Amino acid sequence: MKKKISLLVILCLMLSQTLSFGAVTLADLRLPKDFFQGRSPYAKIGPVQENPKYPGFLTFSVTAPHGTYTVNGLSNLQKCLREIDVIEQLNSSEDTGSGVAQGAVDSLKDTGTGLKNIVVHPVDSASGIGKGIGKLGGKIGGVFRKKEEGEKGDGFLSSTKRQLAKKLGVDVYSRNPHLQAKLDSMAKANMGGRGIVAVATFFVPVGLIVSAVMTVSNINNAADQLVNDSDRSDLYKMNEKALLALGFPAEKVTKFLNHPYYTPREITYIRFYLEKLKGLQGFEVLLDQAIAAVTEIPADKILHEIQIAADSAGTVSKSMQLIVIPEGLIFTNEEKVALITAYDYVDQSELGTSLTEKAIDFRKSLNKRSVEIWNGGAVSAKFGGAVLQRSIMVQRMCLFESTASKPAV
Repeated sequence: MKKKISLLVILCLMLSQTLSFGAVTLADLRLPKDFFQGRSPYAKIGPVQENPKYPGFLTFSVTAPHGTYTVNGLSNLQKCLREIDVIEQLNSSEDTGSGVAQGAVDSLKDTGTGLKNIVVHPVDSASGIGKGIGKLGGKIGGVFRKKEEGEKGDGFLSSTKRQLAKKLGVDVYSRNPHLQAKLDSMAKANMGGRGIVAVATFFVPVGLIVSAVMTVSNINNAADQLVNDSDRSDLYKMNEKALLALGFPAEKVTKFLNHPYYTPREITYIRFYLEKLKGLQGFEVLLDQAIAAVTEIPADKILHEIQIAADSAGTVSKSMQLIVIPEGLIFTNEEKVALITAYDYVDQSELGTSLTEKAIDFRKSLNKRSVEIWNGGAVSAKFGGAVLQRSIMVQRMCLFESTASKPAV
C-alpha cells in the first residue's frame, strides 16, 4: 500500500512539473529597467500566457480603470501601458478640473478639412468605451479603419489631432479606441470650425509618457518625424514614391500600402528599413514577407525582424547577404552569421532547439567563423547557457536597446 501511495505521489509531482514547465512570468522576462516608465498606478498586468498557436509569443492580460486589454507581444504591451497612463491622467484632469490638462494655450493651424468621428470596426472585439475590450493590443484586420485602394485623405486625422497626439507622446494611429475617442473629443472641442484653434498644452510628468517609438532607433525617430508632420494622404504618396524608387513593382507597393495589419506609421517604418537595407543581397524578399503576413503576430514578427536588421546593418556592403527562413532572418557578412528573430520569449523547447540547429547549420553551410542569435524579446537563462556551450552568443531584447549597444554586422 505504501509503495502504491509513494508511486502515486511521484506521478503527481511529475505531472505537476509537466504542467508548469514552460510557464512564463514577468520575472522570467527580465525586462529592461526602462521598460516601465515608473510604476503606473493605473495599469495592472495579470496572467502571462504563451500563445498556443504561435510558440515563443506571449499574451498579456492588462486591467485599467477604464477597461481591460488583451495584448499580444512585448512591444504592444509597452505601448499599451503608456497609453493607459495618458488616458487615466486625462480622465483625472477632467474630473478634478486640474492636472495635466491645465497650462498655457497654443495656437495651432488646422488643415481646414474638418474632423469626423473615427470609424472603429470591432472585428472579434467587444468594443465600447468604458467596457472591457478584447484583443485591443493586437492587429485585428480592419479594426482601425476601412482601407481604400489608393489611400484617400482622412479628414478626421487633422493636423489638430496629430499635434495633440504628439504633445501627449502617443500614436495618432493607435488602435486603442479609448485613446482615439479621447483624442477626437479633445480635437473637436478645440476646433470650433475655425482655421486657427486654441489647444491646451499638457504638462506631462517627465519620464512617464514617452514617444510611441518602440526603440531608440535613429531610423524610427526619423520615420516618426515624417509621420507626425504629414497627413495620411501625403504620407501614402511619399511612401509610394520611395518604394517605387527602390525598384519594387507597383502592384506589390499598392498591396503593401493598403495592408490591413500595418498602420501608416508601421508602413513608414518598414519603408525606412528597406531604404537602409537596399543593396543588400536578398533585401527585396522582405517586402514579400510583409505583404504575406495575414495575421497580427506574423505581421509584428517580420516588422520587428526587419527593424533589428536595419538597426544592426551598419554600412551595407556587397559581401553581406540576407536569407529569409520561417524562424526569422539570416544576416551574414564576411565572418559572421546572425540569426535575427523577434520572439517574446525563447526557452529550452522545440522552438529553442530549432533556432540553435538552424544557426549552426547556416554557419557551416555559409562557411563562417562565428554565429549569433539576436532575439527581439527575452531568452531564458537555460537557453542562453545551452547555446553558449555550443559557441553561440545570444543578444536578447534587441527591440528595446539602443543601436549603439547592438553588435553590428
